[in-house]
Amino acid sequence: MKRLLLLLLFLLLPVFGFSQFKDAKMVDSIYGLHKLARTASYPMPERFEFARKAIELSRLEKVDSIVLSSNRVLSFLFLINRDIDSIYPINKENLMLASRIKDSLRMAYATNNLGYYFQETNVLDSSYFYYVKARKLYQSQGALNNEASVLHNIAVIQERERDFMGSEISAIRAIEILKTLPPSDSVYDLLWSLHNLVGIVAEQLERFDTAIDYHSRALDYAKKMKQSESLRLYTQTNLAILFRRKGNFKEAKSRFRAILKNTTLKYEDPSTYSLVLSGLAYSEFLDPNNANDSEIQTRFKESMEVAEDSGFLMELMYASRYYGEYLMSKGNKDSALVYINKAHELAKSQNANESILRTLLLKAKIEEGGQSKNYLLEHIQLNDSLVLKERLIRNKFARIDYETDVIKKEKEIISKQRLWLLLISAILFITLLFVYTIKTHRSRKRELEMVRTQQEANEEIYNLMLSQQKQLHEAKEQEKKRISQELHDGILGRLFGTRLSLDSLNLNKSDDAIQSRSTYIEELKSIEDDIRKVSHDLNTDFISQAKFTDIIESLVSTQASAIGLKHSIIIDDNINWDQISNKTKIHLYRITQESLQNVFKHAEASEVSVSMVLQNKNIILEIKDDGIGFNDSKTKKGIGLKNIRDRVNEIKGDLRLDSEINSGTRVVITIPYR
Repeated sequence: MKRLLLLLLFLLLPVFGFSQFKDAKMVDSIYGLHKLARTASYPMPERFEFARKAIELSRLEKVDSIVLSSNRVLSFLFLINRDIDSIYPINKENLMLASRIKDSLRMAYATNNLGYYFQETNVLDSSYFYYVKARKLYQSQGALNNEASVLHNIAVIQERERDFMGSEISAIRAIEILKTLPPSDSVYDLLWSLHNLVGIVAEQLERFDTAIDYHSRALDYAKKMKQSESLRLYTQTNLAILFRRKGNFKEAKSRFRAILKNTTLKYEDPSTYSLVLSGLAYSEFLDPNNANDSEIQTRFKESMEVAEDSGFLMELMYASRYYGEYLMSKGNKDSALVYINKAHELAKSQNANESILRTLLLKAKIEEGGQSKNYLLEHIQLNDSLVLKERLIRNKFARIDYETDVIKKEKEIISKQRLWLLLISAILFITLLFVYTIKTHRSRKRELEMVRTQQEANEEIYNLMLSQQKQLHEAKEQEKKRISQELHDGILGRLFGTRLSLDSLNLNKSDDAIQSRSTYIEELKSIEDDIRKVSHDLNTDFISQAKFTDIIESLVSTQASAIGLKHSIIIDDNINWDQISNKTKIHLYRITQESLQNVFKHAEASEVSVSMVLQNKNIILEIKDDGIGFNDSKTKKGIGLKNIRDRVNEIKGDLRLDSEINSGTRVVITIPYR
């Protein structure tokens, strides 16, 4: 943050010049107060007094450019005094004044300060917005150094919000600008910061070779600056950590040990000392070729002691986590959990989300059962929330970037690419739709052909059934006629002759003969009447109506008799089956057949009844049994019932199914009677 403040102070070195003057002496007085306010040898309260007096006089002059210059001096003092809350109102006014006089460079200064204010107050989307505007203004004025500095701030915000790709792009743009400027310590310092940032981003993306390359370049720039020992030490530590993360433990240990050769490091920079010591111990622990456990434990404990004594919470967090992992590998789960819990709490207090996620995974590995699952669930929830936050931030940044000229050009390229992609997608979609339509049409055509074929087959089956029934009836009729003729022409004729012979015996006048003859004659008459009645009945064409109803009766009686089931059938004589289409009769036959099959297979019934009656211009087909019944909620899964439903729908009928456990089943089909 100190480095950011120095960069801002560099940008805010006042460029004083006035475009309007009402009183030359008053202006000179104001300018003199500016000079006094910027003089570091004065105490800070006096410097603030000089600046406020200059603003008071400037407002009396009522010249926007003079008021703006005085405000900028006060803003400068707020910055070096880190009076963050006062930065916003003064620079909001400065932006308004600079916009009024159309001074783009001063608009950039004010906008940049507003970006800094929001960055310090952790309102990063607003900070990003103002920095992007400042960058555009600096770019329009050709202020390359300032533009590079703002790009650096933008890249820092993007890295903090985990927009790593955006951060890398912004940082590399700034590097390219700085390479065109004359070398100086301020330029080298900014180049170091940018290369260090790209290295951090590359490490986050696990591009370790790229990260090592940029940190190595950062180290080269640090070596070019005077009094840059802290920067060199910081970069050397980062390089050692990178080699460890890459898995090159030998190089990592070598670099950590090289840093620890500085015997004064522990006292001059205890933070770095703690970090390097725990880093070395962790590298030794991870190195499969290392076996010196006593040294590892000693280093971990010393690292934690130094960090705890100095109040370095981040360093203590890392050391505790590393030591917890070490103890866990040794099977000492209880002690490991103590240190990992400590690291977890420190990570939460520092909002170190990456460490929170890692400690949650470690705790999940140590714990068992439900507690382990809870830690894993917490890890997933936190990770998902971070991913969502990153996506939202990137979307916000993208909308802000859209206002810049560079992004507009990139958007044009993307737009063209999207247009081509859309065109190709449209062509592909139309092709797929065409293929789908053809396939669907063919499938539908095949389906209709199958339906037509099925209908023809049903008609053929029904006609065949009628033909067979007709042949059967004709055979029965012929046989009955033959029997009738035989009775009438044969037996009846002979009996008649016998009666006449007996009648001629009446000439015998004896009482017994008369009585006997009379008895025989009466009995022969009775036989004659019976035979005549049988002959008449046999000769009657009672089967003239035996068509569809006979088929149904035959179906019911045949199937019921086959398994010894009591049955009854009622068919309403008022139904004119000749008016009903063969299609409907086929479906009624199949529905009856399927229902009976269900009764025989599943009902365990002792009796079944079938009825077809005419009611309210509808034919009501009812199949009822006294079986075990079933649960209605399970009937949708049956293939047989599905077939019945399909057939009922085909003839525009209605199906009702009533069944209860141990109370039998009742199937009622209602179809229109035309």
